[in-house]
Amino acid sequence: MGVWYTGRLQRLTTGFRNTEVRYCRSVNDESIRQYDAFSKYYHWLYSDSVLSGKRALAENHDVLTDVGLKARILDCSCGIGTLAIPLAKLGYQVSGSDGSPGMVEQAILAARDADLDIPLSCCTWEDLPGYFTDHFDLVFCMGNSIGHTRDGAEMLRSLQGMRAVLRNGGKLVIQSQNWEQLRKENARFTHYQWRERGGQRCLPVYVWTFPEKFDDAHTIEVVLVFDSGGKVSIRSYPIIYHPFHIEELIERLRRAGFTEIRNSVSEGSAGYRVIAS
Repeated sequence: MGVWYTGRLQRLTTGFRNTEVRYCRSVNDESIRQYDAFSKYYHWLYSDSVLSGKRALAENHDVLTDVGLKARILDCSCGIGTLAIPLAKLGYQVSGSDGSPGMVEQAILAARDADLDIPLSCCTWEDLPGYFTDHFDLVFCMGNSIGHTRDGAEMLRSLQGMRAVLRNGGKLVIQSQNWEQLRKENARFTHYQWRERGGQRCLPVYVWTFPEKFDDAHTIEVVLVFDSGGKVSIRSYPIIYHPFHIEELIERLRRAGFTEIRNSVSEGSAGYRVIAS
């Protein structure tokens, strides 16, 4: 990535009044390249309700109420801005970061359209302390993003980076897939409803490949079926995840310096939240 992406973001933000952006060091990470590849089409994965932030705001009403409207919040897996922008609209002091320059581009455009001041950075989780010197009351790591860390050591470094930008007593909220349940169900295909935007229709389909071993990388093929006036086209994007057990996440959170940890995992649940401080 490196120079090419930095130049692209600089051109994109030239003359922007409402959005500050900072750039990541050059990294070579497969998952970042994968998200860059379909960042312009990423919004099709979500319904209008999810894109509006209503679902995420409702699911995190408890922690948002605890910190209050004057809180400083970092969405460190901001993607195209589906949480950061709704939070900023409510009056929170929000910053966003993502490892994918392509996703940050989309967040910049969305913030501009909403006429919002949102500092955005393109950086890895372990590099967060070098990009944010002021501490946050609340840090979000949503969208099953933590599953992109490739091993326990990388997850620990990432959690340490998140911990370093939290104030004393601040909270980290992680949302994750329940990997045990996902493998138990072994459902290869997940499809959603047709979405329609800008005169175009799209049907998102997830195609999962489950390896024999839990610890091996899991691939999800994101298939987007487009219908433009009866003309059908397909785009396909592979995304790689590295599963982990909830016990492993909690143990690494403790090693990263968090002392109070609670989670919402339950038998049969598709996903869960972990709140750590």
